[in-house]
Amino acid sequence: MKQFFFQKLKKLDFSQSTKFLLAVSGGVDSMVLLDLFSQTDFEYAIAHCNFSLRDHESDMDEDFVVSVAKEKKCKIFTKKFNTVKYAKEHKISLQMAARELRYKWFKKIKKEHDFQFISTAHHMDDSVETLLINLIRGTGISGLHGIQEFSSDVIRPLLSFCKKDIYLYAKQNNIKYREDISNSDDKYVRNKIRNKIIPIMQEINPNVITSISKAIDRVQGVEEIYNELISKKKHNLLKKEKDIYRINVNDLLNETSPKTILHEILSDFGFNDVDAVFKSLSSSSGKEFFNDNYYLIKDRNTLIISKHITNNSVLIYEKTKKISAPFSVNFKTVIGNTVSLRNKIKTDLYIDYSKLKFPLLIRSWKKGDRFKPLGMKGFKKVSDYFIDEKFSLIEKRKARLLISDNKVVGIIGERLDERFKLVGDSKKVYIVQL
Repeated sequence: MKQFFFQKLKKLDFSQSTKFLLAVSGGVDSMVLLDLFSQTDFEYAIAHCNFSLRDHESDMDEDFVVSVAKEKKCKIFTKKFNTVKYAKEHKISLQMAARELRYKWFKKIKKEHDFQFISTAHHMDDSVETLLINLIRGTGISGLHGIQEFSSDVIRPLLSFCKKDIYLYAKQNNIKYREDISNSDDKYVRNKIRNKIIPIMQEINPNVITSISKAIDRVQGVEEIYNELISKKKHNLLKKEKDIYRINVNDLLNETSPKTILHEILSDFGFNDVDAVFKSLSSSSGKEFFNDNYYLIKDRNTLIISKHITNNSVLIYEKTKKISAPFSVNFKTVIGNTVSLRNKIKTDLYIDYSKLKFPLLIRSWKKGDRFKPLGMKGFKKVSDYFIDEKFSLIEKRKARLLISDNKVVGIIGERLDERFKLVGDSKKVYIVQL
């Protein structure tokens, strides 16, 4: 095991100046990791998390790791967390809370003390358990690769070893460690898989851990090919216009596996119910889907994705220069006869200041809203203007009207009302810019 570990580090081609931060809990896995690193020429330090989940046992784990660090004359960082409180505040499981807390802290130490990598003691059994958890919960191809040996600034050099190899090494080298009794508590999904499901699988195949691990390796190779292809498909199918994304339904359906491609595209935006979206492709316009951040709608032959559209109204005062929320708009006043400005930028509104009554109002359009589009003599319903200009459903929702004294001054970023245009004797210009 020792020689294989050294070969692994050599293969990864770290420089002699590379500094490692070792995540050491005091359990057999991390103590073996620490022992192996202590036999290298690399500079390393220990980071120990006390999650306060097992009363005095957690404190005893911390005391044990601190004593080992002293024996090895190794720098150590310790941190005590209120994991229960964090989990409740963020409405997540204790295991997820512990994971978030430790990695945030590890990365903080890494940055402040110039470590290049964080090293954890994840092993082959952990990777197999992760795969099974993902399968049970439902996953795409990214969830089939188990735990990655190398991800960003985290390295897992024990991933090629199974748990029994680690126990054997600890026994042969008289390595002391602490047993975490919570590992036997089957209320946790991972423990239930480890203690109940995997033993049943081993009855069928005693080498099931190794067999699944080999399958994981093959999946990782397939995933690289898959991701390369998906990246090309996304580039071809997903079109961005300002802050709106569009997918042509016909182009999507002409792909070999349109549902799979749609899943990969929508997962980037946080959409999980791809089945429902895919079914909507054959329906009429107007089918809508939401998540915490994005809004998706089927509009004729197009899927349109946009960030959430707020209907909030905002008052604009004479001294207002800019608003950033719920949407971004800039305001500027220019003194002088500047009729020539009106064609400077098509999407900007160049307004005769004297015709405005403050405070102005920015709001979404309403049924019955009417205005005189610049260059036209008569009034036109805003809804009819949208139809004529071929506005999509999302573009209609995103449209904002500028209102003065209950009159529509214009559609921001789109068209001014004829009544508010600049004329030869305009002395002051009010400019509204997206």
